[in-house]
Amino acid sequence: MRFARLSLLLALAAPALAARKPVPPLLPPLVLPGAAPVIEAQIAGQPVRLTVDFGSDPLVMLGPAAVARLNLAADTSADGDTVDRGRFRVAVGQVSVAVPYSEEQVSIAGRSASVRVLAPATAPTEAVAGSDGVIGLRLLPHDGVRLNLRPRQPSDRVVTVAAEPGARSSSTKFDWPLPKGIAIEVELHPLRPVSVASVAAASRLAEVGNGKLFGPPRRVLIGFGVARPVRSLVLDRPMAIAGVSVTTVDVRLFDWAGKAELPPDAEGDEAALVTGKRGRQRGWPILKMGRDVLGRCASISWQRNASDPERGRFELIC
Repeated sequence: MRFARLSLLLALAAPALAARKPVPPLLPPLVLPGAAPVIEAQIAGQPVRLTVDFGSDPLVMLGPAAVARLNLAADTSADGDTVDRGRFRVAVGQVSVAVPYSEEQVSIAGRSASVRVLAPATAPTEAVAGSDGVIGLRLLPHDGVRLNLRPRQPSDRVVTVAAEPGARSSSTKFDWPLPKGIAIEVELHPLRPVSVASVAAASRLAEVGNGKLFGPPRRVLIGFGVARPVRSLVLDRPMAIAGVSVTTVDVRLFDWAGKAELPPDAEGDEAALVTGKRGRQRGWPILKMGRDVLGRCASISWQRNASDPERGRFELIC
């Protein structure tokens, strides 16, 4: 009787057990050249080349040429199913953008997943020559990614920091403590030419490093094709952040919301600093480190946390 009951229970549970397909193990670490971190992939069954962007959100962004070639604007997919579409809305300072996207099957090294694929009006600036777009770090089916930038030297120092999605941005970031005040958030953007900080981060950097603002406003690309005005913050006392010496960063003063102290102006013309006080950077101490500082490193690595795939650690050898 007990055997019959056990057999019945196993028979009832069999469909549920069969439906739970085993999750394939992560692939070994991926090693890429820092100047051209490009991988081969497929989107909707068609081949693409994607630049791995350490600072991107966990999504894919394609240039207009790739979107047209892959026919991603069609109403139905190749298998006849209706395409799930929407708008990815994001605020870049005082500029709001809504980028169209579709949910597509993205395959990398034989692993496939449904991924949000964005189609911005212009090709993402982080995409290196010859690639169709960019892919966020955490979408890769590997347990780690390393960018090799130059040969390692005996004088290089290894710094490891915990990495996790940001509270205000889903990009992978780490927190860096300062001698005064709370920590600032730091994102790694080795494909961007310059480092950019919000006023909330720059005011703290200026206080610790005796920094001042120099030069007239310039415009730099921040993300999603949006350029914002910045000025240069120069530190009298260079600061080491994750083993990298920082002396100059661009500051998004024109996105200031009046909730942080402005860095002092070396030229004394504070009236020219701010065009409005309704910015999007209210109280967000974020520093996006670019190639101007990360280019001095031998390598930058990301290692996924086995127990929590959304988190991990960065290792910088600089």
